[in-house]
Amino acid sequence: MVTDAAIAKLKERFSGLQLMEPAPVKGHLSVKLSGPSKLIGVIKMLKDELGYEFLDFITAVDWKGPVDLKGYIVNPNPNPFMPEGVRSQMISEPPTPGFPYREAIEVIYALSNWAAKSRIFVRVETTRGDPRVPSLIFLWKGADWQEREIFDLLGVVVEGHPNLKKILTPDFIKGHPLRKDYVHIKDKYD
Repeated sequence: MVTDAAIAKLKERFSGLQLMEPAPVKGHLSVKLSGPSKLIGVIKMLKDELGYEFLDFITAVDWKGPVDLKGYIVNPNPNPFMPEGVRSQMISEPPTPGFPYREAIEVIYALSNWAAKSRIFVRVETTRGDPRVPSLIFLWKGADWQEREIFDLLGVVVEGHPNLKKILTPDFIKGHPLRKDYVHIKDKYD
């Protein structure tokens, strides 16, 4: 478990580090960094000094707002077993009042300390216009595919990655499908 002393040490060494309370993920500690420039230092301290030696996963979230359905297939289901008059299940949702939408993509790193049976989430926001974070591949080889995934699906450029190219979508797909403003352009498979 992360001790209060360890949290104080993190906050002392890295100004702008914010402890998220209440913890957004099942009571696990989450810290938010003021920017990507502090990411490597915080992660190295967690790994080398505090025992968080296992990288569980890296993921990202686009906080722009509700998904824009322009370009998605919204025609009724052509399934012959569906009753007549069935409408598409995809409908545009209006923005949720009071939700903190913002022009940012948040990259989330989950680290575990197995000896202490503890997990910590490190969150860092980057701009939607030019999303960039440093690579962790020199600390964990397992970061390779996960960094390529956030590049492919959300357009986050992972600086220092030795092989940053698409991993899930075909080369002819333009854009990043998990962005909230993604517009699919019809291709030969539509």
